[in-house]
Amino acid sequence: MTPSGEYVMAETGAASESDRLGLLESARDPRTIGRLRELGVGAGWRCLEVGAGRGSIARWLAERVTPAGSVVAADIDPRFLTDMPENVEVRRLDIREDEVEAGHYDLVHCRALLMHLPDPAQALARLAAALRPGGLLFAEEGDYGLYHYGGHPDARALTEGAHRALDAMTAAGVLNARFGRALPAMLSECGLQLHGSEIETGVSQPGEPHYEFMRSTVLESLPALLAAGVMDDANVERLESYFGQPGTIITGPSLVAAWGQRRA
Repeated sequence: MTPSGEYVMAETGAASESDRLGLLESARDPRTIGRLRELGVGAGWRCLEVGAGRGSIARWLAERVTPAGSVVAADIDPRFLTDMPENVEVRRLDIREDEVEAGHYDLVHCRALLMHLPDPAQALARLAAALRPGGLLFAEEGDYGLYHYGGHPDARALTEGAHRALDAMTAAGVLNARFGRALPAMLSECGLQLHGSEIETGVSQPGEPHYEFMRSTVLESLPALLAAGVMDDANVERLESYFGQPGTIITGPSLVAAWGQRRA
């Protein structure tokens, strides 16, 4: 969120934002789906996907829970949730303000959502309350502690500048760049029994999904970050040069996954 409370990518054009979300799916869906398999999602489950994006995970869940199960694909901006399966309800939802059905879902999932909210603990408590007894909450959130640029003459300056900007974004309420590390404990603090957690960090080069997702995210967010005062013109020029240079390498944001169960 920006200081005004608006999502930092809210002004991005539809085509660019759809492409960016597609890169996120390519980078992150394989492991997300692997974890969902391990959690045992199956026929008849009622699932809530918050921050559903373009709907790739909601579509996978819809197929997995057939014939009797159902999925709610919810997003503050549901414009990309089109042509969904019959057992998927698309819902516009602002988890900062809107209530969801209490005690209803077998699974609640979110990815890269809570770190953008001014009060993630409140949102997480709302998601936990939506679980039926025995239901599972599975959350995946970013942490930029290892973020690093390499393979470019300005790499060191860019890395240092990135961490200064990330700190400024955290202070300004644009996003919490170190949120992921707090996620497992937060699940316990909202009354869930923590069943597991893990951290995945990707190192990538041009053309690979993690790299291209970061390229798109950084470059598309520059206007909002300039307006928020957490980026200056000199760093913009350096970043544009960096992403135009072959041979560059990014150690990207870590994704912290944690899952917990509502006690019976």
